[in-house]
Amino acid sequence: MDIGALGITLNGSYTRFSLYIGLAICVSILVGFITILTRMSRIRRECRETLAVRYDSGDIVCHDNLAHYLGIDSVQGKQIRAKGVLVLAQNELFFLRLHPRLELCIPLKKIKRIVNPTHFLDISASTPLLQIDFQEDEGTLSSVAWKIRDIASFTESLRAQRKKIQPKKKK
Repeated sequence: MDIGALGITLNGSYTRFSLYIGLAICVSILVGFITILTRMSRIRRECRETLAVRYDSGDIVCHDNLAHYLGIDSVQGKQIRAKGVLVLAQNELFFLRLHPRLELCIPLKKIKRIVNPTHFLDISASTPLLQIDFQEDEGTLSSVAWKIRDIASFTESLRAQRKKIQPKKKK
C-alpha cells in the first residue's frame, strides 16, 4: 500500500518540524531534570550545614534521614506532609523538614508520652508511626508523628534518653 494512496504525503518540512519539536521536548526534559537535581543537592547541603551548626557529632544519639512528617495536631487546617531529618540529640528531638523548610525542636523534658499507633490525623499507615505527645511552650498538650524506617530502635533510644535526663524521684 502506498502512503500517497492513503492521502498522506510526507514532505521534508513536516518531518524537520517534528524533529525540532521532539528535540525541543527532550532538551526541556533534560533541563528540568538537571534543575531538580541541582535544587535537591542545595537543599541537602543546607540541611547538613544546619545540623552541623546545631550539633556536635557526639550530641546525636540517633537519626533518620528519611523521616516522613505527618503533622502536629494543634495546628488547624491542612498541613504539608513531607520528608526530612529526625534527630534525637542528648536533650532534644529535632526535626528539619527539607521543603518547604520547617524546624521543630522538642526538648526531651517536655515529652509526656511516646506511642506507636498506625493512625494519626486521619492518616492510616501500614506500619507503626512514632507519635510524640508533648507540652508546648503555652502549656497545652500537642502531638506530632513521623513515619520512620527503624521504629523500634528509634523508640527505644528515645525512651532511654528521656530516662537519662529526668531527675530521680526521692522516696
